[in-house]
Amino acid sequence: MNWLYYLLEANLYLCVFYAGYCLFLNKETHYTLNRIYLLLSCVVSFVLPVVQIGWLKPVETATKTIVIIPQTAYQTTVQKLTVRQTLTFNDIWVYAYILGIIVLTTVLFIRLYQLVKLTKVAKTLVDGKYKLINIEGSNTAFSFFNYLFIGTKTQVNNIIIRHELVHIRQKHSVDIVFLELIKIINWFNPLVYLLQISLKTIHEYIADEQTAAQESDAFSYSSFLVSNAYGLNGSPLAHSFFNYNLLKKRIIMLNQKRSGKLARLKYLVAVPICAGLLCASTLVFSKTYGFFDLMPQQEIVNKKLANTHIAPADTVKVDPVRIKKADVTSKGFKYEETGYLVNKKTDFRVIITEKNGEQKEYYKSKATPEELATLKTKYGYTFPKMLIYPKLPPPPPAPPANSKKPKVIDVKLPPPPPPANPEKIKKAPKVVEVTPVTPAAPAGPVPAVTERVPPPPPPADPFQNLYSYVAKHVRYPSKARLNHISGRVILTFSIDNGKINNVNIIRGVDQEIDNEVQRVVNDFDGNLSVKSGYYNIPVTLSLVDAQDKKYAYTPAKLYAQANTSAAKLSTTLREVVVLGYDPLTDNK
Repeated sequence: MNWLYYLLEANLYLCVFYAGYCLFLNKETHYTLNRIYLLLSCVVSFVLPVVQIGWLKPVETATKTIVIIPQTAYQTTVQKLTVRQTLTFNDIWVYAYILGIIVLTTVLFIRLYQLVKLTKVAKTLVDGKYKLINIEGSNTAFSFFNYLFIGTKTQVNNIIIRHELVHIRQKHSVDIVFLELIKIINWFNPLVYLLQISLKTIHEYIADEQTAAQESDAFSYSSFLVSNAYGLNGSPLAHSFFNYNLLKKRIIMLNQKRSGKLARLKYLVAVPICAGLLCASTLVFSKTYGFFDLMPQQEIVNKKLANTHIAPADTVKVDPVRIKKADVTSKGFKYEETGYLVNKKTDFRVIITEKNGEQKEYYKSKATPEELATLKTKYGYTFPKMLIYPKLPPPPPAPPANSKKPKVIDVKLPPPPPPANPEKIKKAPKVVEVTPVTPAAPAGPVPAVTERVPPPPPPADPFQNLYSYVAKHVRYPSKARLNHISGRVILTFSIDNGKINNVNIIRGVDQEIDNEVQRVVNDFDGNLSVKSGYYNIPVTLSLVDAQDKKYAYTPAKLYAQANTSAAKLSTTLREVVVLGYDPLTDNK
């Protein structure tokens, strides 16, 4: 069905070209350029679908394909299935298209036969090379190629003859036959019929313009057209002088002001139209009939690789694996299954061949539930559920370098002594008191005594110096003490090479308390052996009863909040509490 897609794409481009003519060029008096535009648009519309620009497409990564055909893993079973031929919707379209071609071709041959039959009548030469044929009992005037047909009831006038001779000299009949062939191929496109009418109208404009140039003025020629507007039309393949439907347009264009030279720039609109349609042919339509590539992608890739001193794509080592399998589904549809293994991930692609030869492609990783159901119910195919690639065991560990096995020496131990005979032992041995002697040191090495080593102390907090400095140097502001202001201040700072920088307050209590805490942290000049980054430190200022040493402001809730924040942010440090005496209890 690729030819049908090609035909539809060509007709789409033809519609775009004709729309450009109607919008920009229809009212211009450069009739010859209009004629060239319409004829070339018919040709270019059928050429663009087969032309591609490869460099517009994304560069495909080169892959190495390994086709594995195991003898035991997959065995394609060929079954002879009897498939009933059913008439599909695509078949109906094909038959209707062929029927339309047959009908229009028959009509064309009938019209040509009628014209050829008229040429058998006696003829008269005009200007030594054009043939004038008189049609008995007719009031018509038309031309076809080198033949000029005039009815005997028509008032023979030199103006009519000069008008039809312009059609003959300009070879307008060639355009008509060419448009008839285009119409046969694209009979289903209504714009083709409008394009044919536009081209015939341009032919009449050209003949009127050149004929009126030989008269005294355009007005007299217009009067002649009006007075001779009721003659009979000739063959649809010919150019008839008597065309009542075009009379008004011919008179308007004949008396219209001529288009200037700058108006010719409008015909450059064909350039962006061609460029846009060529890009659409490359990027929008996925097809297999793009035979001509103006700028192949592989040449662009090779030039880039050559500039960067990289080997071409066919020498790059890659490791995707593909395994192909071709078979027939349970419902008689041919399919080609391909398995991919890239970066230890498996995917499957299947190409189903319809009864009419159309192929449809599905991927397991991208298929929707509806597509999976269609594959199972309509085609009788289901994607494999298991990997089609055997998992190789890991390689054995390499032996350590310069390793030597210890040499094993077999040593024969002497047999144990025989047990003593109990019958010969009648009396217990005498016990002799012996003065204890200090045992001598053994000759061999003394075995080491295993002692339990205490665990190492926990590592010291690297921020301990900062905690101590803040607790020692922060002074409770007197105004805050008098107003009984207490609370927790949270500061953020950065550490670069062990030094504190960029100290800012992200949560404050009071202006004086905030400034005091920020001042002390800024003044810290110690070196912190921690990783560079941003840290938060909470500092709580609380008032305590001067007499019974009880807190006037209990910071238990603040400790809980600090611990919660520390759990969320790993850079939050321990909380430092600075105490101050309540002025009320201090004066008692």
